[in-house]
Amino acid sequence: MKVKIDGIRLRGIASALPRHTVHVGEIMENMSGDELARMIKTTGVEEIRTATDGMTASDLCFAAAKHLMEKLSVKPDDIDALIFLSISPDYITPATAILLQDRLGLRKDIVAYDIPFGCSAYSYGLYNAAMLVKAGGAKRVLVCTGDTHSTYVNERDRSLRVLIGDAGAATIVEAGEEMLCFDLSCDGSGYDQLIIPAGGRRIPCSEETRKAVKDEKGNYHSQENTYMDGIGIMNFALNSVPAAVNSVLGQAGWSKDDVAMYAMHQPNKLVLDFLVRRLRVKGTQMPVTLQHTGNAGAASIPLLFGVEKKRGFDFSRADKVVACGFGIGLSTSAAAMDLSKTEIFEPIEI
Repeated sequence: MKVKIDGIRLRGIASALPRHTVHVGEIMENMSGDELARMIKTTGVEEIRTATDGMTASDLCFAAAKHLMEKLSVKPDDIDALIFLSISPDYITPATAILLQDRLGLRKDIVAYDIPFGCSAYSYGLYNAAMLVKAGGAKRVLVCTGDTHSTYVNERDRSLRVLIGDAGAATIVEAGEEMLCFDLSCDGSGYDQLIIPAGGRRIPCSEETRKAVKDEKGNYHSQENTYMDGIGIMNFALNSVPAAVNSVLGQAGWSKDDVAMYAMHQPNKLVLDFLVRRLRVKGTQMPVTLQHTGNAGAASIPLLFGVEKKRGFDFSRADKVVACGFGIGLSTSAAAMDLSKTEIFEPIEI
């Protein structure tokens, strides 16, 4: 789906990280120093942030949303809709968005719903929010994107443990004078390349699904843990992302050199390096921000903005930004946006 939506403004973006930090050397404790250095160079990840016991994605999104609303002087009664995008809901039911409505003290007559997306969540969330605003049903939408994906990774699956981190983010989308361009797509034929097989009605949890098995690479995971076909996901990204990015560039009428930032989902440095070459853009246009957070799933793109803000990036010149998420589904979502008037805040810790 390719679509332009005008009359929109991204008012502000905030993110939140768990304080708990794990260095990859602690996970790969039997690896030599040279091997560890090579792995860090390839993945780009030096340490990950992980949720402590009892911490949920909604806790991280709540902290980010509260911080954002306070900084922007947005009152709870000013929010007309809340969308929560995550693969880490508090419960199977009710929707976590409804719980956040209550925790944030928002009005009871708002629209609140969940979308179970991970890596591609951010642009999907902006698309839904922009549609609500454009239709006249909401003047101001709070988009919460976050995951505690590390809790689904088996402790003996070192291939994922060194990559997957946790975070939450909040974005306020409201009526304005700007335009967003989107390219959204999915390919369900690859659903099993990134999956937690058990826990739904197709494969209910049982003693059998909790048994961890060793794969051909020496990593352990059960059907209740995340399984990822790394090569399959990389091939999907290298094929789908350039098409989505070129689509929104064409809709916006921008050249590749016009773009101040290509804000990509942050799976690992290897994939991002390949994308720089495949898209034929400058490496300086595509920041890598997962060094001290890991792959933050649904929160990775808004977290990227916060990390770049902390690094000193001048968002007043970011009138042309392309964001693109890709992964679970399989799905891809790209958006062309103007962030030059958007308030971007550095990540907070909880």
